This record gives sequence, C-alpha cells and structure tokens, in this order.
Amino acid sequence: MKLINSNKLPKLSRNDFFKIPNLVRSSNIPNSEKIFVVSHDLDIPVPFHKHDFYEFVFITNGIAISNINNKDIYLLPDSLLLMNLHSAHSLKVKDPKAQVINICIKPEIFTGGVFAEFLQQDNYLCNFLCDKGNNSYLYFSPTSLSRYLPIINGILSEYVTNNYHYNYAMLGLLLIFFDQLSHENYYSYTGIDSLSLNVISAIKDNVQTITVQQLAQNFGYSTAYLSRYIKKHTALTIKEIIMQEKMKQAKKYLSETNYSVEEISRLVGYKSVSYFFKTFEKQNNVTPDQFRKTVK
Repeated sequence: MKLINSNKLPKLSRNDFFKIPNLVRSSNIPNSEKIFVVSHDLDIPVPFHKHDFYEFVFITNGIAISNINNKDIYLLPDSLLLMNLHSAHSLKVKDPKAQVINICIKPEIFTGGVFAEFLQQDNYLCNFLCDKGNNSYLYFSPTSLSRYLPIINGILSEYVTNNYHYNYAMLGLLLIFFDQLSHENYYSYTGIDSLSLNVISAIKDNVQTITVQQLAQNFGYSTAYLSRYIKKHTALTIKEIIMQEKMKQAKKYLSETNYSVEEISRLVGYKSVSYFFKTFEKQNNVTPDQFRKTVK
C-alpha cells in the first residue's frame, strides 16, 4: 500500500505500518480536542487509571499486558483493544520493545450529527459504546484488524499532517472505521489470557504438524472444551488460527526466500500442493506466485 505524500510520514512497510515517529506524546494531550492520538513505548508499567473517553489501544510491536477487572489480557502485535467509557485498566511490561498507539475519543463526538445517528443502530459495537452490556472492553485479533490497517493509517496520517488536530477528513475516516467495525464478526469480550497465549505459541512453534487433537492432549483438555475456550477468547477457531499461521509463514518464505511453491507447501505442513495453492489464493485473493511478485 502507498501512503499519502507527506514529508512528515515515511513510506512504511507492512511490518512497521504504524511507526509514525512524530505522533504527539501523552504529556501534550490537548484538553480541548474531542479526538487525540498519543503514542508511547511500554518499557515501564502504566499504573491503574480510568478515562472519561473511549480509547482504541493498538499494539504495534511486541506484546503488552492490560489488566482489566483483575484479569490479564495479552495484546499481540497488530491487535486492538477498545476500552469503554469510564473503564479502568493498567498496562504491564511483557516485552520492553512493545509500542502502543492510542486513539482517544471523547463522548461529545456522539452527541450530534452523523455520529449520533450511527450510535442509534442496533449492533454489537453501538450497544457496547452505549454500555448496554456492561462490558469494559472489546478485543480484536490481528486477523480482524488487518482488514482495517489502511483506514487506521489514514486516520493517523490526517492527524499528523493537520499538526496534531483532528479535521473533517479524520472524522470521515473515523466514521467509516466505526461503520466497518460494526460489521465485524471476529471480536471477543474476554481477550487472550495466558492459556490462549500458550496455545497460540504452541501453534506457531509447531505449525507444520500441529492438530487440534494434539493441542488438546498437550494441554490436558478435551478437544471440544479447548475449541470452545479458544473461540471465546480469540474469536477464532483453533483450525482458523492454525491455517492463518500457515499462511503467515508461507508469506514469509515467499518474500524472503527463493524456495519453490512446492517446497513452501511442505514447510508449512500441506501434503497437497494444489490444496495449499487453493487455500492461499482463497485467503489472500492472489496466488502464491502473484504474491511473490508483489513483494520481490
């Protein structure tokens, strides 16, 4: 993807999509702004605190831990935590290289105009923002968030190029983001806990051969229980997580090596090259060869 033509914004690769170095720091939060963006490293803990605004918490690098209602929620790179109005949390250091970007939205945004009309809809996101379910947060996995990276980047870019103030373009993009997010099927009211994180790590470490049955046996649960548990916490089935990790590693091989598609298919655990080819194209809307040409 090409970013806007701005001297203040570097042309970023997919892996450092959010690394805009001159976002305003938390010490400079403008009190009069209805929307503002702050960024910070997470090399020291952030104490327990409460906000009078909605907060999008994006993890752009490393892993962070958010403690909400005395529960640790693990935030993976490219994941999103949406904190509700007046919810409270702290952030713990898991990875000193972790980086966080927050888009903060004051409730006044929703008191009139199209934002107020949007909030009248009956869907999970509007109900959450209206606090109808008494939920403190919504968790969106990296898989969900990947579809919204261009529009999120547009929001951040507008903020930077407008000298750290929101403008009509930013408001428009934010409304589109809310609308698109309201149709998202993959979200969780619980988020990734330690068991979920360990299961995801086990999948990454053994993606070539791992199965749902092996995971259940290794962690001491029935396949039915573990499958329900992971679905609840990640919004994805175990099979979906395995398949997506295979796709992620396949992309890495395609972009960083000269291995043939047949070799990559075997390395990520597909016995049938044709099935790998069909799965890759279905998930990415391009064939493996086409993907390789776009990144080489």
